[in-house]
Amino acid sequence: MSEGRKLFITDIHGEYQGLIELLREMDYDAFTDQLVVGGDLIDRGPDSALVVRYLRTLQRMHPDNVVVLTGNHEEMLRWYRQDQSDMWLIHGGAEALKSFERTFADEAETRENLDWLLTLPMVIEDEEYVYVHAGFMPDQPLYAQSRDMLWMSENEFYAYGVDTVLQATGGKVVVHGHTPCEFICFDGARLNCDLGSHTYAIKESRGLALVDLTNGEYAVYNCGSREIARRTWRKRE
Repeated sequence: MSEGRKLFITDIHGEYQGLIELLREMDYDAFTDQLVVGGDLIDRGPDSALVVRYLRTLQRMHPDNVVVLTGNHEEMLRWYRQDQSDMWLIHGGAEALKSFERTFADEAETRENLDWLLTLPMVIEDEEYVYVHAGFMPDQPLYAQSRDMLWMSENEFYAYGVDTVLQATGGKVVVHGHTPCEFICFDGARLNCDLGSHTYAIKESRGLALVDLTNGEYAVYNCGSREIARRTWRKRE
């Protein structure tokens, strides 16, 4: 196994078993690999609490190697906890609440984990990539974006030309999720890694992907069949 790989996973949506199976399939090493999670940890799937607890623990154990971003489902949770909106409940929040009640020992543990979810950043970057949940506005400073960026549609984000996006990022590819696809989509400036875990319109095609940015490959866990397949998203140089 090569050391220091950059790995990305997004839109897990409570798929704990798939998360663990993918990390095992890709020989994930928390001591050497860099792992970025692109938000939407919770809702719709069966085990939101397990996903949250696992990733929070992993980040605490390896703070230099694990980054977890927020997504629009965490944003809906924020609104719900601040008594601003109940829309979270009809977009997977009801399933998440059941998972929290079933998994966390008491209200204190639940509150501790949910408080952590509300501290997650919207964007991070390294020397090669910019990581976000859905997209960003290239004509605005990257770290001064409105929280509306968490909801940015594919049509809105991909309306910007490749050169416009790369100019805004200093030549870095934007790695994101939010909009479900059947395969990883790369257009030279944007890499969409959301394969629709518990959200894709075609139920049989709902998947979760762990993407190896270093080697141009990824593993897909099918949420229905629980089978894993290996694919490539970039031709080897």
